[in-house]
Amino acid sequence: MIRGLPPSTERFLLDVSRIQKREERAQRQITTGLKLQQVSDNPNAVSRLLDSRAGLERVVQTRLNLGRVKVEVDTAEKALGQAVEIMDKARGLGTQGASGHQDAATRRHVADELQSLLDRLVGIASTAVEGRYLFSGDTDQTRPYALDPAVPAGVSAYQGAPSTRQIADHSGATFAVAQSADVIFDSANPDENVFLAINGLRRALLAVDNPPDPPDPTIPSIDTALSNLNSANVHLNRHLAGYGLVQNRVDDSLEAATKIELSLKLQISTIEEADLAEAVSELQQSRTNLEAAFTARAQTPTRSLFDYVG
Repeated sequence: MIRGLPPSTERFLLDVSRIQKREERAQRQITTGLKLQQVSDNPNAVSRLLDSRAGLERVVQTRLNLGRVKVEVDTAEKALGQAVEIMDKARGLGTQGASGHQDAATRRHVADELQSLLDRLVGIASTAVEGRYLFSGDTDQTRPYALDPAVPAGVSAYQGAPSTRQIADHSGATFAVAQSADVIFDSANPDENVFLAINGLRRALLAVDNPPDPPDPTIPSIDTALSNLNSANVHLNRHLAGYGLVQNRVDDSLEAATKIELSLKLQISTIEEADLAEAVSELQQSRTNLEAAFTARAQTPTRSLFDYVG
């Protein structure tokens, strides 16, 4: 401010400066669509804006993570559903093969069908999404099993690792999203081992007509094999239900994260984005006020000391 000016002139210049700043602010809002571009625009709102942006970044990342997990969980649940169907078919075949009315050729045919079902189960255990084996635990680049007719279960030892992976939900709480194939298909409890149950029944049927000599204690009786098949089926259904629960939690968390994301975007918009109608009105009003100020100033009489000297 220029010093030594008359008080009325100083007030006029201050008023003009304030009006021009309002005009400039309104023009910036119209041009950029933002009402908060720098701290001085609204210091009290800056911390709220930063918090909202940080929260939005977190929830967007959570939603993306949950979206990827949803694909994996849905695929795994579908795969286990197919495995349960295979077990149901195996039980039907076992009942057929165990019938005393069947001959050796029929039992051989049933045994071949069971081998085919075992092959399919090994394929299901190797289900992959984007190159990641879903049931290989933390070593998801490794196929969990291969067929191995030399062992009682008919498959190799588990090649994966325990599954320790967890995902955060919308609230930040974490939960497990996967189960490993050794837990699902190859339980340490022989009564729940899916591979062992199917291959055990196959071997039991073949042993009826071609008993090994000497006897092989790893080959169960047909009755025992059928019982193991039933208990393994219950075990497999339990893990299928477990994936269903994970599906529900992922879906619920995705829905909640989406709602939080929309809410935070609205908060940011309220803090940051300009009301264009209001900004246009402010611009017009500022220009009107500025024009009026200059007009009034131009009409103000200007007198000097000589005007009052006779």
